[in-house]
Amino acid sequence: MLDIATQKSFQERFLAVRTLKREHLVSAREKASLSLRDAGSNSFFEYLGNTYFVKTQNKYEETSDDFKTKKAYFIYELTCLCLETGKLFNFEWEFDDELEISMTLDRLSFRDLKDEKGEQIDEDDLDQIADDKDVILTGDEKFFYEDDWASIYYREGKEEKVYMYEFENNAGTKFLTIEEWSGSGREEYQIYTSSPVDPALISIISKGGL
Repeated sequence: MLDIATQKSFQERFLAVRTLKREHLVSAREKASLSLRDAGSNSFFEYLGNTYFVKTQNKYEETSDDFKTKKAYFIYELTCLCLETGKLFNFEWEFDDELEISMTLDRLSFRDLKDEKGEQIDEDDLDQIADDKDVILTGDEKFFYEDDWASIYYREGKEEKVYMYEFENNAGTKFLTIEEWSGSGREEYQIYTSSPVDPALISIISKGGL
């Protein structure tokens, strides 16, 4: 007999599949002109042999460092259910001259992070790391400072302040992101790795619908 968690996973995936309507399927001709930019909530797409159902779509907007001036540059976050595994993944996309997509890999905590000397780091070290453009280690892998910036995150009609610290490995095949959330009145942190996705490898099955 399946355990409760497995039963819930199968049920969630079954319900997701049932939302796929024939009238929302895209034609083979239309697929060639579509990208992840066309996928919204309740849409389906294929990537590397797996099928994903978009549960929600939210977005970040870049702002000035004090969060007061919005810059009208957006990064879209799609929270997706993999129908084959039942796992959740975030796909993020932005368009700056060309479409750039990334996919989350692992969730981390400050316990997993060290500086180049092998010493533990925490939230109090982030600004200095950004100022000095220092390296962060996770295990034996080095991530080099790439950028830090402020944003507003839009979710269900609400706005939250998020400050981003971004790092990249030497090969450019993996990213490390530290998000500092302050919308709840106290700072909370989300830390994760992600990898770049070739937009040409994503095939839209359905653009979704109500």
